[in-house]
Amino acid sequence: MQAPLIRILGPIEVSDGAHPGPLRGVKPCALLTALLLRPGSVVSLENLMDALWAGEPPRSAVANLRSYAHLLRRRLPLATPLISHQGGYELRVAPDAVDHLVFERLADRGRSAVTDDPPRAIELLNAALALWSSDHAAPGVERYGMLDGPLRTLDAERIRATEDLADAWLGVGQPHSALRTAGQVLAAEPLRIRSWLLVLNAHHHLGEPGRVTDAFESARTVFRRELGTEPDACLGRLHQRLLAG
Repeated sequence: MQAPLIRILGPIEVSDGAHPGPLRGVKPCALLTALLLRPGSVVSLENLMDALWAGEPPRSAVANLRSYAHLLRRRLPLATPLISHQGGYELRVAPDAVDHLVFERLADRGRSAVTDDPPRAIELLNAALALWSSDHAAPGVERYGMLDGPLRTLDAERIRATEDLADAWLGVGQPHSALRTAGQVLAAEPLRIRSWLLVLNAHHHLGEPGRVTDAFESARTVFRRELGTEPDACLGRLHQRLLAG
């Protein structure tokens, strides 16, 4: 698979196919991110201003947007034109040119294969997650306006794909790999019930009933400390079922 020319699943980079390099400037990075999140669609000036400035944009906002768009045109590959429209801009991108579009496609295919073809799922999900070079999409870009929801969704999809990978590792009889993968999620997101379920199942596959209980009690401690509640009842039911054999 050819490396994407534009990357936002980590520090924002643009390549002409031979010379990748970071895109400089917070506002140009925010503009590029906003356009990439709606590829092939006209994004209105109003939405772009909301994405680049918190609160009331400066009087020079439209002129500034033109300057940032001019900078992007100088950096973008020829096959990725930035089109000016009355009242907005449109970035036309090929599906393989941008890392988050490739990630979404690979993650969807990997998720669909977890049950029926776990080895293939591992291959696809590893390829999807390898596109990330940060824990968060577009680090350094402020999540104003239209940027907030889609970037949060991308972050959540990375976590979901990691859990899918742990599930696939269980499917090929590799509980140690499943434990390591689910543990990566819990280190950052300790309230993820699915990851705790995967951890309990992994210890069960390893023939470690004591560690199944230890993991269950650890989850209860985390939920009590963070939320003042017990974890979802499905975790307790799995714990009892695994101990019952």
